[in-house]
Amino acid sequence: MPKNTTETDQELVAAAIADRQAFSHIVHRYEAPLGRYVRRVGATESDADDVLQEVFVKLFINLNDYDPHLKFSSWLYRIAHNETVSFLRKKNIRPGVLTLSAEDVDFFFEQLADETDFAELASRRYDAQIVRESLRELAPRYAEVLTLRFLEEKSYSEISDILKVPEGTVATLINRGKQALKGTLATRGITHI
Repeated sequence: MPKNTTETDQELVAAAIADRQAFSHIVHRYEAPLGRYVRRVGATESDADDVLQEVFVKLFINLNDYDPHLKFSSWLYRIAHNETVSFLRKKNIRPGVLTLSAEDVDFFFEQLADETDFAELASRRYDAQIVRESLRELAPRYAEVLTLRFLEEKSYSEISDILKVPEGTVATLINRGKQALKGTLATRGITHI
């Protein structure tokens, strides 16, 4: 019996704890966004499916440990983050933002444009490959925090919960990540930003 999509995460969790069949509603709500996140961090399409399966298995096993006073999506993204990093480490792949569609790139720069000169860059719609390569060159901590903030649209508080760092550190990482990306793009001949 399908649940109303307007239910809060806490309501879905409570329903899944009371009736394990309701767990599928959590999977339905988060499968696509978590899949995008896992691929953006560096998993291939087929690997992302494996990682997602592990994420949802861990979620199912640990659902009773969720503290309803915390934001559920941050807790779930933390599980996804840990599983992805662990998976990539086992495969000896350097985590980082490796997979972005052209739409992701456009959206990314539109989000960055609020306080930088990236608006001009977004309007020129540079090749997604240049941006992918530039993001790949960033330190993983910068690529990940930029992905969470500008592609996953997470708040500083949520990123703090996901990465287990203070909000001030999140702000610093975002600022440094923007500067690092600007520098990396400059090495590719994009110097007018």
